[in-house]
Amino acid sequence: MKKRILTFTALPLLLLPASGFARNTGDWLPQSGVKSPYAPLSVPTTLKPVQDSLANLLTKGYRITTTADYGGSGALFTLTRQKQTLLCVLTAPTPGTDQNVPTSRCWSLN
Repeated sequence: MKKRILTFTALPLLLLPASGFARNTGDWLPQSGVKSPYAPLSVPTTLKPVQDSLANLLTKGYRITTTADYGGSGALFTLTRQKQTLLCVLTAPTPGTDQNVPTSRCWSLN
């Protein structure tokens, strides 16, 4: 019985460092322009507007691979189908403004 109590007492102390790492949401990747051998260069990237809604793209077979908050003004999605990758921003209706329907904007990366 004493062995179990000791195990359950020591377990949170062992897991504490791991949980501290899990809570760290800061950007740990080197930024462009930082003097570090691991810093990437800023490379121009072409974004081609896609004249289709997020809903239509999903109907056509695109799959959502990642999602992220878009600065409080919507959600950012990465979509893929075959060898094409798209970025889409979904903006929900906002009470108090004239936007009363969800909208989406999409761009092709390749």
